[in-house]
Amino acid sequence: MKKLTCLALAVIGVNTLIAQTANTQQPTSTYIPASSFYETIPLRDMPIQTEEDRIAAAQHHEELEARRNAMRPQYLNFKPIPAEPDPVIQTDNGIKTISAPIVNFDGQSDANSCPNDPNGAVGPTQYIQAYNSSYMVYSKTGAVLKGPVDLKSIFTNIPGDDGDPVILYDKFADRWFISEFQVSKNPCGFSVAISKTNDATGAYYVYNFSNSGWNTSSNYPDYLKFSVWSDGYYMTANLQPQQIMVLDRAMMLAGKPAAATTGMIVTNYTFTPIAFGDNNSLWNDAKILDCDASALPPYGTPNFLVFFQNKNSGGYSNMIIIDKLVHDTAKHTLTISKWDSLAPATFNSYFQGGSAFNTLAQPGVKSYSTNAVDALEGCFNFRVPFMVFTGYNSVVLSNTVNTGHCVAGIRWYELRQDPTTYHFSIYQQGTYAPTDGANRWNGAIAMDGDGDIGLAYCLDDSTKTYGSLRYTGRMFGDALGTMTATEQTAVAGTSPVISCSSRWGDYSDLTLDPTDGLTFWHTNEYDKGGSAANRVFSFRLSNVSPLGVINPINLAQFKVYQNGQVIDVIANTLPSDDEVQVDLFDVVGKQISTKSVKPTGNSINEEIPVNGLSTGVYFVRVGNLNYQRVFKVLVK
Repeated sequence: MKKLTCLALAVIGVNTLIAQTANTQQPTSTYIPASSFYETIPLRDMPIQTEEDRIAAAQHHEELEARRNAMRPQYLNFKPIPAEPDPVIQTDNGIKTISAPIVNFDGQSDANSCPNDPNGAVGPTQYIQAYNSSYMVYSKTGAVLKGPVDLKSIFTNIPGDDGDPVILYDKFADRWFISEFQVSKNPCGFSVAISKTNDATGAYYVYNFSNSGWNTSSNYPDYLKFSVWSDGYYMTANLQPQQIMVLDRAMMLAGKPAAATTGMIVTNYTFTPIAFGDNNSLWNDAKILDCDASALPPYGTPNFLVFFQNKNSGGYSNMIIIDKLVHDTAKHTLTISKWDSLAPATFNSYFQGGSAFNTLAQPGVKSYSTNAVDALEGCFNFRVPFMVFTGYNSVVLSNTVNTGHCVAGIRWYELRQDPTTYHFSIYQQGTYAPTDGANRWNGAIAMDGDGDIGLAYCLDDSTKTYGSLRYTGRMFGDALGTMTATEQTAVAGTSPVISCSSRWGDYSDLTLDPTDGLTFWHTNEYDKGGSAANRVFSFRLSNVSPLGVINPINLAQFKVYQNGQVIDVIANTLPSDDEVQVDLFDVVGKQISTKSVKPTGNSINEEIPVNGLSTGVYFVRVGNLNYQRVFKVLVK
């Protein structure tokens, strides 16, 4: 629900890693207790949003948007330089067949709310989608289980539906996370609802947060984004000064008994360059790693803040900047340290400076003209997924770039992290921009448990293709820097959107199904009959059809279960007899045990002792450098 042109990506080609000085740290953190707490009735018992409330919410959003546009800082340091060739651009379509959408349906949307801010996440049995004023719960076949429920029914302290909701599924706690910001009264803030169980239609704990330094006239937590880590729910927003927030995850999951001591840590970001780029005129919302791995990193493992600079947008350099975040829950502090600077291949993130929305062409609408649509070019897309594999960790990133003549493509990266030193390097990168003249933008990227990468996005062109949703991907062993899958269409647009003041999407999301670690679920905006509509669909990259790509690990058979005082781990028809690791983790990411096992006849049969373990949920990971599978086990 805003144009928060973030910051622009960096570029240079080689996997150059420049370790920044890690001894400069941030000033003292401020701990702010939650301003209030309550429990809701079950969502299934809440009223359906009325048409009157929907219209009122849309009008309220437009009033807020006008105020926000007037307040939004205008950096005037643009120094556009001639665009250099992109050395990693992919101009051909992939040739590997992947699945058509598995589940594919229209989500809820509001044509009067510009933009819709579609956001969502998948859980074990449900998919939750939110947009600016409402919240929907679907089965994983697309059946409506509840909704639309007005967000003010959950967040009673935000009666005007201020919007910008974010949905997360915290698979490690088996809970749902919903947020909305509050920017209509002083002090400004936001609210978070945590489901009491794994049923999204059940009751929620609600925590309200505010900050005396946030106000309606000049500074509020705009474009807020969250991520899940072992020691907290991390948050960024567009603020002045820039600030990083951490919410007490353990306390929030505990609910009412802990509500009085639940709070957030706020730390100012004071490194140079400030504003996550300083000289860049694009207003940047940095992102923080969101754990998609089989288990949370061990408690106390630092999280990391990621953003970029781009010379074409006035930045000091082409660089991906990574800062280390160390959270001390006992002392209520968050320390930020300079960590890595990575120089990627050259690219151009400059369109027209971030202050105007009318950028990308539609059929019958020229770029940079009235009714051209927002390129959303300024920052890494939400989310930034973090995965753990044997011997390394992976992070995937994407953002919109200008491939020339105002045609948008998607630059994407896989960073790899050394699990011992925590330092990052660029493992592969590419710019997905087949030479068909189409814009590809508002992307979302994720990695599955096999190391395959999925990429979903909006697509249109200036002649015949209205705003549509498509996706592609690559398999773990494919040639680096290439999306090898043939581009697939999830839904085709039918006419140009001309009623939304050039606004488009603002949000999208690609999340990984926790039941198999292989199925991607995406929500995004597309053109439907001249109005913005939201779509939800799922797809897989491997083992999809006789004509598709079959990963041998998908033919393996696993049984993982408690058997008295042990957990039995049985696997047959593994891809090979290469050594595998069998690991046991608790729900907060602590590794309980690990063992290297040599399969015989492509099979293993191992036992993990559970003597002395507390009753609760644990995760078993079986894998090596080529694959991994994760299983949730309830130890009794």
